[in-house]
Amino acid sequence: MNSVRGTRHDANASEWKIAPFWQKLNSFFLFPLQAEPLFYALVLSVCSYGLMFGLIGIFAVGLGLTLAVSRYAFKVAALASRGITHSSDFRASHVDEAWKWLPWKFFGVLFFFGIFVGLLARQSMTLGVVANLVVAFLVPAVWIVLINTHSLRSAANPFELLATIFGIGKSYLLLCFFLFLLQQGSPMVMVMLLKVAAPVLVLPLVSFVVIYFTWVMAAMIGYVMYQHHAALDIDPVQAPDGPSTVQVDPVVQEARRRDAVVARLVQDNSMDEAVNQARAWQREDYESLPDHRRYFRVLKLTERVDALAELGQRFIPMLIARQCAGEALEAWVSCAKRKPDFRLDSAQASYDLAQQAWKAGKPKYVLLLAREFEKRFAGSSLIPPMLELVVRAYKQGLEQPMQGVHVYMRMKQRFPEHAATREVEWVLRDELEMLGAKS
Repeated sequence: MNSVRGTRHDANASEWKIAPFWQKLNSFFLFPLQAEPLFYALVLSVCSYGLMFGLIGIFAVGLGLTLAVSRYAFKVAALASRGITHSSDFRASHVDEAWKWLPWKFFGVLFFFGIFVGLLARQSMTLGVVANLVVAFLVPAVWIVLINTHSLRSAANPFELLATIFGIGKSYLLLCFFLFLLQQGSPMVMVMLLKVAAPVLVLPLVSFVVIYFTWVMAAMIGYVMYQHHAALDIDPVQAPDGPSTVQVDPVVQEARRRDAVVARLVQDNSMDEAVNQARAWQREDYESLPDHRRYFRVLKLTERVDALAELGQRFIPMLIARQCAGEALEAWVSCAKRKPDFRLDSAQASYDLAQQAWKAGKPKYVLLLAREFEKRFAGSSLIPPMLELVVRAYKQGLEQPMQGVHVYMRMKQRFPEHAATREVEWVLRDELEMLGAKS
């Protein structure tokens, strides 16, 4: 049973004085030596003996080790991006189930880039070398986008990757430089160890070195995301350590205490008591985001679908108002999955969520949020821009442009002079030109 995720700080996280990552290099090298990652790395290193059992061992054990190492690496980077940099602070409630698919998506992006590099190399060896360097430069951005959006499409989109790189700025160039040094350092350390190691220890030693440097790089990437969380639209769950950080006020301390109380009740399987306590605190202050968040997460662990949906009507607009659009979309997904007919009562909140869904590379969510929007919010000024998002979802997201053309026809009839209609005309220019030629 998952416990309740730690509360985000109500204080403005953009004001936190987060040390630049080049001042925290020691912590990245020490991370794999913390208790949890060290034990896990040693276990995986011992498992590498399975590679000695022929082709089946190489394939089965090799694939298993690759997945295990990369999954933990993504977990380390994702948690670090939210400010959780010590393994002792890792909690099951912090982990997103979608993270386990990130290695597969990462390999998919690498496969796509590999085809691209191969095609260019066939044309010119120089082009192939240049393309390979460009891909190497983009790989950290691929990690960042995957962790931030969970979207294979976004991670393979050069414009999304470039936007991420420009959002981080010069730190990205320094990150690439340090990652390059780590990649060069790994074989050097490996050679030094192999000179003094007994032959029977060669395989686990090589495995441990690879795991160690992989997790160092993951910790570094995650911290860079944390350092630039505002630019990457990440909501951190933990303030930075050290005397230079903002002091935690009594309100935040009380929120943490309440989180711990409810989490303990959940862990003890006292769900009714946990729900009642979270609801009581939420009702004390209808403007408290931590109390709403806590109650919402407890309800997600129960079968109280109607209560979750009712709370979602207040909680989601509150998140949007506090500029937590990513979390608001997650909350909407939780409600919609449990209650398929769930619809927000607010036109503005529905449109804002549709924008966030489009930004996150979730075109199907855009269509779900737009369903019956015209009927439910007749006369709303948000109908044309919502329909524009629908067209983009069909054309650019789902590659179903003719569905978008049908929506455009309705826009042309109802909102002929609206800016959104003109924008849709540009988005569908190829399809409209083709239809015009046919007619």
